[in-house]
Amino acid sequence: MGLSQEAHDAGQEVAAATGAALPESLNRAVGRFLGPPYRVTSACVVDQDGNRTERLASVAYVASGNASDPEPDCVSADAAAAVLDTCEELDLERLRAAYMRIAQAKRLRKTAVPREERPPRTNVTLGVIFALRSDLPLDDIADELDRLNGQTPGGEWPNMVAVASTGAVNYAVQFPGESSFFGDWLLPAEGELAGSAPPMYIVVVMRPTGTHTFNKVLASVVAHLAIFSPGAKVPNFNEILEGVPQQVMVISGYQYDLGGQLLPVPRQFYSDRYLPPLPWRIENHQGKLLSTLQFLPWQDGGVILLRGEVPLEWLLLVLGKEAQGRTGVFPRPGAQISYVLPITQASFPQVLARIQAANLVVRREQPRLVLQKVSDEGSSSPIMARLLMGVMHLRDQVCPDDVSRKRFDECYELVTSPVLSARTTAQEVVRLYEDHVRRVTSGEIARLRGQMIHVEETIDKELRQQVESFLNTAVRAIKQGMQRVAAELQVDIGFLFQNQTAFARGLAALEVADPALAEYLRKTRTWSHRLVEEGRNALEHEGWTLPRVTYCPSVSGIEVGEPLISGQPICQFVTSMLDRLLCFVEEVTVHCLQRQMPTGITITEIPLAQRLAEAPERFTLTLATGGRRAWQLVYHGSSFEETWALIYLPNQASGGMLEGEAGGSA
Repeated sequence: MGLSQEAHDAGQEVAAATGAALPESLNRAVGRFLGPPYRVTSACVVDQDGNRTERLASVAYVASGNASDPEPDCVSADAAAAVLDTCEELDLERLRAAYMRIAQAKRLRKTAVPREERPPRTNVTLGVIFALRSDLPLDDIADELDRLNGQTPGGEWPNMVAVASTGAVNYAVQFPGESSFFGDWLLPAEGELAGSAPPMYIVVVMRPTGTHTFNKVLASVVAHLAIFSPGAKVPNFNEILEGVPQQVMVISGYQYDLGGQLLPVPRQFYSDRYLPPLPWRIENHQGKLLSTLQFLPWQDGGVILLRGEVPLEWLLLVLGKEAQGRTGVFPRPGAQISYVLPITQASFPQVLARIQAANLVVRREQPRLVLQKVSDEGSSSPIMARLLMGVMHLRDQVCPDDVSRKRFDECYELVTSPVLSARTTAQEVVRLYEDHVRRVTSGEIARLRGQMIHVEETIDKELRQQVESFLNTAVRAIKQGMQRVAAELQVDIGFLFQNQTAFARGLAALEVADPALAEYLRKTRTWSHRLVEEGRNALEHEGWTLPRVTYCPSVSGIEVGEPLISGQPICQFVTSMLDRLLCFVEEVTVHCLQRQMPTGITITEIPLAQRLAEAPERFTLTLATGGRRAWQLVYHGSSFEETWALIYLPNQASGGMLEGEAGGSA
């Protein structure tokens, strides 16, 4: 039996434990994989000053006596390598209580480890909260963990919260400019990184580990124990993780400041709203590019990212006294990154001047991307946040490489471009007609003289042009664009636009593979047929023309008659059709993306009250099991602005970004 399978089987035994048997079962499962000098028991932890914790379910500690010695009631803080707090049902109250017990254990005073000690080791106590089940979605656990972290020094944070057979929340490392994760982060002691803050994002990640959750817990424990007591007999954590799902979801992120404190990454530096400054070219006097240098703002300082052949250590020598002792470098694939330095965007030009004084040429890199304004709206607009930002965030999970993303984006642009044009045209139709009505009824441009109505302007030609434009762009978006997007995501919706016989045949086939989408398209047909057949096709193929605006006398003056399309007043038609189109584009695209999500990941809907004002996205990721309720495609009559948590089937299986996207982590 492989080590991973052995750990999985041990985890299943723990998951089956109940009541008072849980700590004993967990200790037996963890202890099975630990050799000398480690032992595992339920105990309190006490430091040299007499401060002690409550009794903890599991304490993995360095034993000083014989293996036959009885387990102690209290373990020395210097010997306590890891503590695990347990409960059967995790709720907010139990989560907060367990968090405080872990923080108390981590807060105990310990004998410092000499920096020169070799091999290097840590004296930090690892902390894990382990529950058999949870009343809370793992998303809520991660959010509460983030809230509690904001009130607690970083050295006292739990390293992991795990729910058996569901998933785990822990910390991972991501370097600037990289999309994948470097690995898990074992939180160091408070203040240990003062003066040498690493250039890393420490991100809270959620993992759909399912029945392999104990594997993840055990791997983190043994990885830590290996550096708590170098030479100890513990298994290779990578072998324990074989076959464990590697998907992760980023919840939030932190950075170390110059004092070594973990602080939240400012929201403006998240990848959905931050563009890093252009790099600087370092050249010789013959114009040969030696390296590029980029400054990245970082809490109370900055980080320098270098790509190229010039050693970053050499360039950092020009920083002067303010950076002495902070000039270490992290080598990365194709790059070198400095530790966090006491420099800012404003002072960085002085660094460049010193480099130039060292007989090198410094020039700003020329931009390679063009950001062109396409709208007066920003991310606070629901359309921009949902149809553009939101869909792109979901797309990142389904399209992990540049080639597949480009392919999707090319298809999706065939939707978004005409949709935005249709919206502009619909707004112009309403503005044009309502302004004309106002001017007629006010007597500004129309008068009743005997039996004659005199109207001094006409909007018929312009109204017809705008309606024609609306019909063409709206149909292009739904018929050509959405067919391409769906096909790219392995779904055929072409029958929606065919005759009734072909539509019925295609719908029957889809009902077998995807009944929710089939029902959605069946109800969509009621309005899409009017838009395509009675609108655009009538215009293009049957010579239909928008009727003229009519006028007739009324008691109050002159009454304006609104032209009809498909039996509906023109303003009402374009407004309602646009709204149906917006909902269709968002919901069918998201549903098709949801079908392609990695194993263990799905999509949930964010309630209106919880959407960010600066970016009110409707959808986000969650775990397929143990996460928030999975969104399900259901046709509705609500407007685009109102859509949220409209209809859910009974609560069945729902147990259901900083830079980069979900990826594996060791």
